[in-house]
Amino acid sequence: MNSFLSDWNQMIKPRVSSLVLATAVPGLYLGSPSAPSTLLVFMTMLGTFLMSSASFIFNQILEKDRDAKMKRTANRPIPAGRISKAQAWIVGFAMTFAAFAVLYYFANLLTAICAFAALLAYVFLYTILLKPRTHQNIVIGGVAGCVGPLIGYAAVSNSLPLPAWILFLMIFLWTPAHFWALAIFLKEDYSDANFPMLPVVKGVKETGRSILFYTVLYVGSVIAFYWAEPSMGWLYMISSVVLSISIIYLSVKLFQNPEPKFARGFFFFSILHLFLINILILIDHSIAA
Repeated sequence: MNSFLSDWNQMIKPRVSSLVLATAVPGLYLGSPSAPSTLLVFMTMLGTFLMSSASFIFNQILEKDRDAKMKRTANRPIPAGRISKAQAWIVGFAMTFAAFAVLYYFANLLTAICAFAALLAYVFLYTILLKPRTHQNIVIGGVAGCVGPLIGYAAVSNSLPLPAWILFLMIFLWTPAHFWALAIFLKEDYSDANFPMLPVVKGVKETGRSILFYTVLYVGSVIAFYWAEPSMGWLYMISSVVLSISIIYLSVKLFQNPEPKFARGFFFFSILHLFLINILILIDHSIAA
C-alpha cells in the first residue's frame, strides 16, 4: 500500500502543484470586493490541483523513454514498470474530466477553461512540441505554469482584469530563471536524455547570463504589481524590494560562478521568493480591506 501511494505521489507531483495553488490564492481574494466562500476556495483549489496532477501524469507518459535515460527520473513509476501507461492514461483522463467538472460547477466556465488551457499548454506546447526541440522550451512552454492567478480571478469575478495578467507575467518571467538553475545542476542528466536544455546547448556561463536577465525582468514585474493593484500598500512594496534585492544578488553570484552549488541555492530560493511574494500580496490586501 505504501509503495502504491508513493508511486502515485511521484506521478502527480503534489509539491510542484502546491506552487500553482499558492499563485491562485491571491486572485481568489483580490478578484472580488468581498471574501469568497470557503466552499468556492476549496473547490477551486481541488479542481486546480486535479488539473495540474493530470498534466504531470500525461507528461510522464509521453517522456517514458527519455525518463529511463536520466538518473533523476529512471526510477519513476512508468519507466520502472510499476505503473503501466494504460493505467496512467485512465487516471490522467479521469482527473482532467473531474477537474473541469468541479471548476465549471462550483466556479464558472472561464475558470475551467483557464485550467484546461494550462494542461493543453503543458502537454502539447511544452512536452511534445518544444522541450525536445529547442533550448527556449521553458520560456514559451512556461505559460502552462502561469495560470494560477487567472484561475483565482476568474473563479470569483468571471473575468481576467489587468492585475491577474500582471501576476501571470510575474510567474512567466520567474519560470525560466528558476528552471534553468535546475538545469545547471542536472545538466548531465538532460544531456544523457538528449533534451536541448540551455546549459547543454549554450553552456553554463550563457545560462547564468540568461538567469540574471530574466531575474531582473521578474523583479520588475513584482514591483509593477504594486502599481497595478490598488490594495497593495507599503508593506508589499518595502518587503518585495528587499526580497527582490536578495534574488538579484543570488542571480549575480550565479552568473559570476555558474556552478551546481550556486545554481541549487538559487533554485530553492526562487521557490521561496515566489511563495513569499504571494503571501505578502494576501497580507497587504487583508490590511487594506
